[in-house]
Amino acid sequence: MKAKWILAALVTLTLTAIAGIAVLKRSASSVSPELIATQTFQVRGQIRELNPEQKFIRIAHEEIPDYMPAMTMPLPVKDVALFKGLNAGDSVQFELSVTEEDSWISHIQKIAPDNPLAIGNLPPHDDGRTSQTERVLPGEYFPDFELLDQDGKVIRLSDYRGKAVVLTFIYTRCPLPNFCPLMSKNFADLEQRLSKQFPGRYQLLSVTMDPEFDRPAVLKQYAAFYNANTKHWSFATGDSAQIQFVAELSGLTYAWENGVISHDLRTLLIGPDGRLAQVWKSNVWTPYEIQRAIADLFSPEKNRESAFARQ
Repeated sequence: MKAKWILAALVTLTLTAIAGIAVLKRSASSVSPELIATQTFQVRGQIRELNPEQKFIRIAHEEIPDYMPAMTMPLPVKDVALFKGLNAGDSVQFELSVTEEDSWISHIQKIAPDNPLAIGNLPPHDDGRTSQTERVLPGEYFPDFELLDQDGKVIRLSDYRGKAVVLTFIYTRCPLPNFCPLMSKNFADLEQRLSKQFPGRYQLLSVTMDPEFDRPAVLKQYAAFYNANTKHWSFATGDSAQIQFVAELSGLTYAWENGVISHDLRTLLIGPDGRLAQVWKSNVWTPYEIQRAIADLFSPEKNRESAFARQ
C-alpha cells in the first residue's frame, strides 16, 4: 500500500511539473518577439515641431548615452493621444523605444523649465531650412543633376528619361532603423516587385546625405548588403553642393549635429516624362503603394494625358 501511495505521489508531481512547463512555454510564446527585443531610453528634449497627420514629433534632444548624440530628429509616434497638450517649444521627458526594425516615442510628458530635469545642452535651434533652390512641385519638370554612382560612374537624371524613377535619401551610418535602413529595405522589396511588373522601365536611386564618408566604395558595400541589382538600383554620391542641390529640389531637410545627420525623409516618384509625379514625406509608405503609383503612370489614360499636355 505504501509503495502504491509513493508511486501515485510521484506521478502527480511529474504531471504537475509537465503542466507547469507547458504553461511557461505558452506564456513565453504569447510574448511578442518585438517586445522581447525592445530597448527603451529615457530622454529629455525640447519640441521643435508637432505633426499629428504624419505621426511624428521633431525634438531637439540631449545625448542618449551609448546610442545617439544630442541632435534634432523627427521621431515617430504610434499613439496619437500622446500629442494631446503638447506645443512647439515645450521641454519634455520622453521614452524612446527601439527594435531592430523600428523606433518610436512610447511615452512623453512636459517638464517645467525650472524642473531639475530641465534641458541643458541641446543642439542649436537650426532646422536646416536654408534652401536657396526652389523646391519642385508635383507636375513640374525635375531639373537635371549629376552625381557619381557606387562604381564611380557619372550618372544624370536625364539618363533615365522614359523610365519611372524612384528617388530617396539615405546615409550608411544612419542609426535609426525606421529611417535610412527602412528606406533601403523598402527599396529592396520594391526592386523585386518592379522587376516582375515593369522590367527595364524603372530606376531606383538612393542618394546619400553624407558624401564625405559615403564614397562609391562604401556605397558599393552598402548595395551588396541589400542585395541590390545595381543595373536598376543605383546608390549616388557627389560633392556637398551637388547633394544639397538635389536635396533642396526635393524639399529634404538635413544638417550635421554632433557627428550625426539630423534629417527628415523624402521619397520621390519622377515620371518617364521627367515630371515629378508624387512625393512621400515620411516613412509610412509601402512598396506596394509606390508600385501602384508607377502602374498609374504607365496606364494608357495617363500616357494620353501626357501627350495632350505636350501639345
